Amino acid sequence: MVRWLHISDLHIVEKADWSNFKKELITKCKECGKIDLVIVTGDFHNFSERDDFHLAIEFLHRLLESLELDIERDLFVVPGNHDGVSFVQAKEIFISAAKSKPFDNTDQWVEMLLVAFQGYEAFVKQLIPNYSTEHPASIHSRSWRDRINFIHCNTALAADGKEKTDQLLDVDALAMATYVSGIPNIILAHNSFFDLHQEHQMRVLDTIRTNSIRAYFCGDRHEQSVDTISVGEDEVPCIVSYKGAPDPQDCFSTFGIIFGEWEEEFAELRGWYWKSGEGFSEDKKITGKRFLMQTGNPSSSDVLSGKNTEESLPKIDTDVRKLDVQVKEYTLERMFIIFYYQLTPQQCVSFNKKHKGMPLSLKMTSVNLSDYVKAAKENDILADMVQDLSLILANE
Repeated sequence: MVRWLHISDLHIVEKADWSNFKKELITKCKECGKIDLVIVTGDFHNFSERDDFHLAIEFLHRLLESLELDIERDLFVVPGNHDGVSFVQAKEIFISAAKSKPFDNTDQWVEMLLVAFQGYEAFVKQLIPNYSTEHPASIHSRSWRDRINFIHCNTALAADGKEKTDQLLDVDALAMATYVSGIPNIILAHNSFFDLHQEHQMRVLDTIRTNSIRAYFCGDRHEQSVDTISVGEDEVPCIVSYKGAPDPQDCFSTFGIIFGEWEEEFAELRGWYWKSGEGFSEDKKITGKRFLMQTGNPSSSDVLSGKNTEESLPKIDTDVRKLDVQVKEYTLERMFIIFYYQLTPQQCVSFNKKHKGMPLSLKMTSVNLSDYVKAAKENDILADMVQDLSLILANE
């Protein structure tokens, strides 16, 4: 199993709430099991602190040491809008031009706006001395121990401190980044996918689709959510983290952290929000959300087009009498998924008719598949459903 901690928007203010929060954060991490890596999706300080990132450096060093992690290999960071504060002459003009015509003079406005992140880049290199790329504020890829490939994005290039929407990134560099086959690829960004410029959303969708991106992690909104990015027949989660550092003068943000756990096909999230006087409480808005991580599964578009052949699917005998033997080899969850990808649309309709009592219908896309399997497990009927699927497939 792989476990990660996702935090965002530190904006550290050294007052009682922060002092108490960070102690409880480390305790909560240890209670939830061994954390393997830490992800921070931007805004490491406030505008007013300019190029001074020392509070974030001190905190992240303490956090990684407490979790017994290697800061060089196990910490993944991207910049936020508060991190691009180095002086850029005529910055507002470049931002206005880029937002009005994002595909005109792209190289020029990207190069000029990246200058604003010189302080952030110095911070990253101080935090992680042997950083793998010369410009940490540019789009680049870093893999975690050859298990997960993270694509680091700067979605705050055109941030002006006022507008939350129509954010821009270097979509050309994103399309040409290094993607690794055979392991999950995950985009890290500060801004939600849905807060990107519409023209850039379309190009990011293309990159997600053509590179089998499994998830999009971000922050910025200071409020947690798991939203859905529709990619053809499939869906990819846009996971928005809480504000990661409480401030008694901030009455609008939700403070907290997100844990992810990945084992076999699926990753599952656990959300914890923090309130003064109460500490951490589990957040049902986040906890239990699941998404597909394993690569190599056939896409739902392949299923719809009839490409459910022996070339793309593991072979499991659908003879129900042999299920007891096979369960020893495969989890019920895995068997359900493998059988699901062999269904025709007509077989799916037949299956739904038999299981009208389920809280949601099985669909011929990967939409809701993880939620469906989870609901079946919670109702203790997953084994029966696997058996029903095997009978449907065997009788076809």
